[in-house]
Order: sequence, then structure tokens, then C-alpha cells
Amino acid sequence: MSEINASIVKVENILSLKNLRIPEYQRPYRWETENVRQLLEDILTSKTFGKKQYRIGSVILHDNNAENSLDLVDGQQRITTLFLIKKACYKEDILSCNLRYNHMDSYNNIKSNYAYIDSWLDENCKENRTDYFKYINESCEFVKIVVSDLSEAFQMFDSQNGRGKELEAYNLLKAYHIRAMELNGQDEKIKCDKQWEVSTMYDITPSMVKDAKGNIDILKQLFNEQIYRSRIWSKKEAAYKFTKKEIHEFKGFSIDKNHLAQYPYQNPQLLQYLTSKFYKNVLEGTVSTQTRFISGDGENINPFVSINQNIVNGKPFFEYIETYVEIYKRMFLELGSFQLSEFKSFFYKYCLHYEDDKGQFDDHAFYPKKNARRNGDTYLRELYKSLIFVLFDKFGEKGLNKYYKVIYRLIYLNRLAYKQVKYNKVAELPHEYFNIIIQAKELAELVRFQQLLEKEKENKNLDYFSNIDQSVINFIKEGK
Repeated sequence: MSEINASIVKVENILSLKNLRIPEYQRPYRWETENVRQLLEDILTSKTFGKKQYRIGSVILHDNNAENSLDLVDGQQRITTLFLIKKACYKEDILSCNLRYNHMDSYNNIKSNYAYIDSWLDENCKENRTDYFKYINESCEFVKIVVSDLSEAFQMFDSQNGRGKELEAYNLLKAYHIRAMELNGQDEKIKCDKQWEVSTMYDITPSMVKDAKGNIDILKQLFNEQIYRSRIWSKKEAAYKFTKKEIHEFKGFSIDKNHLAQYPYQNPQLLQYLTSKFYKNVLEGTVSTQTRFISGDGENINPFVSINQNIVNGKPFFEYIETYVEIYKRMFLELGSFQLSEFKSFFYKYCLHYEDDKGQFDDHAFYPKKNARRNGDTYLRELYKSLIFVLFDKFGEKGLNKYYKVIYRLIYLNRLAYKQVKYNKVAELPHEYFNIIIQAKELAELVRFQQLLEKEKENKNLDYFSNIDQSVINFIKEGK
């Protein structure tokens, strides 16, 4: 193995390297404003709290003796952004950094990101731009790794970026929100970490002894479907797959005694923060909140969260996620429990395609059976679950019990109307359905689902269907 040198260095050390180079094989500079904003805010938060050191990340350099250069193998996005911040703070020529970019995309993104950085600094550090960058130079650090062999540099890059075993997109959020728990003790951070990890390995074997398939990653399910896509559909947008590019949907702002509201739209969260403190310390046990489950929610369900709320960083985010993990378990995993028993029996038969005249759940009923495993059925089932999830979140068990059958028929009409149900079609389908729930101020307004069902039945040709039980067809078409 060739020589590898690793050290912790200040940003100033990296930016002052005269022979730093972006090699031709590097991808373009593609950071978007969301990535830039996050770096700017993280640095400002660290500076505000008076931290002596703030670790920005790592940079991998190839010591290219043939070209007498230090080639950037990993870290180009952050390094380029730091040069842009330096230029904006000191009004220097960005080309003085000696870096040359090999793609026009890089220059277009450099131009737009510089404009954003200049605007952000004007708003947040108008009188203290040089102090801001002085903090970056002197207190922000990189792990600097210099490798003499290029193949080893690429191998290290693969390891750094998880290419061998790609991290799920949602896992990038855990460290972000734990870092935001500035005012919480170590015990609370550890508790949030443990709750998170337990939800990625939920053990289903106690309730599914026969042919049990081990653990279920509830967080993957929730982030991929029931909270991410529901939030997007509720904005009247098409909802596709949740990836690393969309994690900003679950990054918000911090609200606590050290982070008061910066803008008027944050005032409701500030009020909720203050009220929840007062409720917990004074009113809990004397003033009851409305529960989602008729029999009671329990400690793991926060009565003050909603799926479409603004995200508050830190512990409130973990409470938000814990609430929907618990609700998901009770609705779709704990099929044999007494809560929502009629709905779960219906879901068991019409969404998972298990036949059981006695109303008993099969040991492995969580897994779809036969035709319910088809792609089209899977797309419709996840859409149905998301709609039901939002309905239950807003109107609780009472609302769910009244409308889960109507919503099922509305969604699954597509199973009868089309030879093939495609993912893109389902991604663009349900804007109006979510809007009905979001806009409703009382349960009676959800009668619009029945009206929409009758309209859809008239407009769609329901003559096509294949490999579907007649009882399911009858229910979708006639509700019988």
C-alpha cells in the first residue's frame, strides 16, 4: 500500500494550496442553493454558539507527481463553495484560487450560487462579512487525506460515499437533527438515536410466527411513502421517489430559547414550542387533548404534530417521526390488535388479498398475496395507505371508519379501468384527493369523496379487469 497521510487542518490550509487542481475526470460543480444554504447556516450556527472548532467534512487529494499537483478526488463541492463564500465576503476574483473547471455546468452553477451567497450574506452578515469568513478560515476544519496512488484514492472515495452499501436517504437526517439538539443533554440525544435505529429494525416475529420474514424498516417505508409523498401530494405536486436530493423536505428551522422566530411564518411553531412547555409543566393531567385513537394514543404519539407541518429541527423532528412510526405500526403492522379492527380486516382482504371468512389474520398477512404483488396493485396500495394516513392524522379513528371504504373504491377504480397501472400515472393522480382532506374543516365535508367516486364511475370505462377476484370487482364497482 502506498503512503497515505491524514491530518486535521483548517480551511485556510486547503484554500491556500497553490497546486490544488480539479482533474478532468471530476464531475461538474453541481451543488444547488439548498446545499449552499445548509453549509452557510451550519457555519453561522457554530459561530453564534462560540464553537472553537467546526468540522466541515473531509477532502481526499491525490498527490499527482507527474503533474506536480494535488488533485481533488473528493470535496470539490464544498471547496468550490468555500471559495465562492470567500469571494462574496472579500469581493475577490474567484479565479485567484487557481482552480479551473472542465464543464460549462460548473460555471453556470458557480454564477447562480455566488448570487445566492451574496444575497444570504447581505441578509445574515451584512456588517460582518469579513468576521464570518475569518471564523471559517480559523475555526472550521477539514480532515485532509493525501494519497499518492490514484486507485487507492478512488477506493477511499467509494468508501467515504457509501458506494459499496448505499445509505438510505432518510439516514442522512439523523445526524443533522441530533446536531441541532444544542440544548438537549447527551441522554436525550442517545434516546433519539436508539428510537430511530429500533424503527429501522422493527421485529414483526411476535405477531407473525408462521413464515415470518424478520425485521421491517418502518422508517424506509414512511419516508419513501406515507410522510414524504403525502407532503408532496398535499402541495398539489406530483410525488415521486424519495432520494437524497429530497431530504431538504425534512430540514426546517430551529425554535427554542436560543433560536426565536426569524420570520413571521415561524411564529406558529414558536407559539407551539412555548405552549407545549406550559402544557407539559402546568396543564398536563388537567386539560385533555383530542386523541386520534378512540381508546387513547399513548405516550409515543404527540397530539400537537401533523404530517404537513413545518419541520422544526432537533428533538421536535424526532417526536414528529416517532408519532408516525407508532401510528403506522398500529394501522398496518399490528393487524391482530383490537384498534381499527374493522379497517384492518378490510385492508387484509381487499389490499393484501387474503381470504378469511372467519375474520382471523394469517400469521404473515403483512406481505401481499397473489395478484396484490403486481406493480400496479403496489402503487395503488401505497397511494391508498397515504390517503388513509393523512385522513387519520387529521380526523382520527372516527374519520377513518367513515370514509376508508369510499376512498378505497375511488383509488382502485384505476385497477379496473386500465390494463396497466403505471408509477408515473399514480404519482400524478391524487392531488384533488389530498386537497379534499387538507381543506376540510369538519368531517361532513369529506362527502366530496362519494361525489367524486360517482363522477369517476361515469367517466371511466370499467370493463377491463384481469385476475381480480369477483368479490373485489363487485366491491369496487358497487360497494358490495
